[in-house]
Amino acid sequence: MADSTARKWHPGFSTWVLISLILGIGCGLFLGEYAESIRWVSDVYVGLLQMAVLPYVLVSLMTNIGQLTRESGIRLLRVSLLVLLVLWVIGLVALAVSSLSFPRWATGSFYSSRFTDPPPAYDWKSLFIPSNPFESLAENAVPAVVVFAIGLGFALMKLPGKEKLLEPLQVLIEALAKVNKMVVQLTPIGLFAIAAHTAGTIELGQLSLLQGYLLAYCLPAVIISLVVLPAFVSAFTPLGYWDILRASRDPLITAFVIGNSFVVLPMIVDSIKRLQEGHDLGDSGHGNKPESLVPLAYPMPDVGRIVALVFIPFAAWFSGTVIDFDQYPPLMGVGFLGAFGKPVVTIPLMLNLAELPSDLFNLYLISGVAAARFGDLMKTMHLIAFTLLTFCILSRTIHFKPTKMVVGIVGSLVLLLATSIGTRSYLIAEFQDHYSREDLLIERTMVPIRHGTSFQETQHIILETSKPNPQPIKPGQTRIERIQDRGILRVGFSSDRMPFAYFNSQHELIGFDIQMAYVLARDLDVDIEFVPIDQDNPLKQLREDHFDIGMSAIEGSVTKAIHFPESDPYMEVTMSLVVPDHREHQFRDIETILKMPRLKLAAVKNSYFAELARKDFPANIEVVELDTVHEYFESRFSEVDGLVISAESGSTWTLLYPNFAVTNPLGGRNKVPLYYLSDNDTEFDQFLEDWLRLKRADGTYQLLYDYWILGEEKRPKQPRWCVIRDVLEWVD
Repeated sequence: MADSTARKWHPGFSTWVLISLILGIGCGLFLGEYAESIRWVSDVYVGLLQMAVLPYVLVSLMTNIGQLTRESGIRLLRVSLLVLLVLWVIGLVALAVSSLSFPRWATGSFYSSRFTDPPPAYDWKSLFIPSNPFESLAENAVPAVVVFAIGLGFALMKLPGKEKLLEPLQVLIEALAKVNKMVVQLTPIGLFAIAAHTAGTIELGQLSLLQGYLLAYCLPAVIISLVVLPAFVSAFTPLGYWDILRASRDPLITAFVIGNSFVVLPMIVDSIKRLQEGHDLGDSGHGNKPESLVPLAYPMPDVGRIVALVFIPFAAWFSGTVIDFDQYPPLMGVGFLGAFGKPVVTIPLMLNLAELPSDLFNLYLISGVAAARFGDLMKTMHLIAFTLLTFCILSRTIHFKPTKMVVGIVGSLVLLLATSIGTRSYLIAEFQDHYSREDLLIERTMVPIRHGTSFQETQHIILETSKPNPQPIKPGQTRIERIQDRGILRVGFSSDRMPFAYFNSQHELIGFDIQMAYVLARDLDVDIEFVPIDQDNPLKQLREDHFDIGMSAIEGSVTKAIHFPESDPYMEVTMSLVVPDHREHQFRDIETILKMPRLKLAAVKNSYFAELARKDFPANIEVVELDTVHEYFESRFSEVDGLVISAESGSTWTLLYPNFAVTNPLGGRNKVPLYYLSDNDTEFDQFLEDWLRLKRADGTYQLLYDYWILGEEKRPKQPRWCVIRDVLEWVD
């Protein structure tokens, strides 16, 4: 009767869900960024979804374990745990294979202000040990709640008179289930708000990337439900593959159409009973009845929830970042224990642990309209497989078929691998250009600055060779007076100091220091002559008056200290190493580096890093001095293990050479000061110090730092396309 009611109600409910999704997407496309105003509705809905999940997991898990007697429970738990472990291994293997669907793009990135932060430490104690169960519940610490529930369940197994507690707990489980059902009734409204907000604010280019998750999850879901699990069960029981599929047809179809595996539990029990009666699987003893086994397995992690964790590698691929291989074991461990709960709790936790944007969870919810049905498909087949295997082991009717097992394993792996390789090839063909970040650097231009300061308004000349200033400083004349009298500021530059000074694809001289030079010239109301700095004799050029000021990430050092201004440096950069991607793990800490028997590092000659290397590096490290940074990246010194350079510059170079990575073996402890180099002129030095203080105060310095060093785009964001603006023209 309950099943009949479900069939009458839920297809209509599913229709409303589909309608709300379509209407939400339409509303988002109509309103565009104005859909941000209804985000609070989606936030309320997600909060309500999460409200009763953990209490339900706690109570149901504790009750299902606690209701077993010691006599009947020990063997049942051993067998159940063994079967669950086997099914979980299948799920983990499928997850690992599905994760191969996402290409590991070789991409660099700008410097991050978090570069010197210590790596996130997993607080395993608070995550897994429920020292305060109420705090674990409040903070959605699913693994700790699961451990607490299992412990209570085992304690209840041996407790006399436990029925007095279990009976009201069963009532509480039903109440929590009803709360969840009440919230589910709001799904059309919540889904409408989520779809409208996402469709209205997501970049259209990103929207197409969502198909990567659907392909990597839904295709393996069909293979697991219709091939892998039925074939595995048939290899260990008297049942045939097609017998299992025929008996599973109704619950599988119903769970998929309704989008809810819970309501098909009676159908699963009936299907298993029919198989039991028709194939002489043995009698149901105490504790191994299908109506006991199915509910026992329901709150446990299933294959569907494990494979759903493929959203994490998808989220990394979607955001253009890479999760290191050594991060996967702890992440998957958290995800596995989190599979005892709902993904609405587990996925945000894993996104946080993987340092991925939390907003990606909205994509999970949107994709869930389609993906969740495939999850219910896998969960339903998981429950059928668990019940059949456990029942046959307990009734001693297990029937091992080695040939079927080998064929099933090989065939399943081939199908899953073929699916992942096909998905991966498709994503590479469709989206490879999306992750090319070279254009972020070589196509970069000067960022507009408020107050009308524009580099185009300042006349400039880039000299090919360096010569002394044609108008020497007159007796009694200061440098700043000479600059204003001639109307030209001469700036020394080095064109290989990305992101401080370099040429873009239009052969325009750009960078942080170059734009600061334009700002300085604009404030002095003069033009600019850029003079190339001779890296072998920069101080000689300065003494011979080739330029008024050198502005190209000039590093301070002890040997050069006498020539630097008395003022503070305009920036401090972080010493780092740039190494090939495949060797990045070898250079994460200085202790590992010092243990290497022989190491060869490169540094640009006359730089602070080369001077430091000559003086302070241990005997096992040989230093090779390069004329330019290009020589390292173009492999002119193939035997060199790494390049000593600032993290700010090294990160930018990885945009052009994405097969390299920046490491922080010293933990950000070594800071290198950068100066604007000028000849000893107290008045000019004081002017520069005051000018820099003003540029920091008015936000110019921070604006240029964010743009050139951190790579943050400060240009006005173009409004998203929407019907209300671009078609109807109701708003500007």
